[in-house]
Amino acid sequence: METRTYTTIDLRKQMGEILDRTRIAGEPAAITRKGKTLAYLVPAEWFERYRQLAGAATADQDAA
Repeated sequence: METRTYTTIDLRKQMGEILDRTRIAGEPAAITRKGKTLAYLVPAEWFERYRQLAGAATADQDAA
């Protein structure tokens, strides 16, 4: 799935639509300002899974 790119101005004007595309369609979004990526918007499930994996990796490192 391709990541769509939005400027901070786009985000202000279209926040509801962008959030819906991310939540409902599962489309990630890159938020940019002056051509530089500031943040990525991803579905909550993706982030929650990332946190689980990161926590497991940290636990594995602590056990070693």
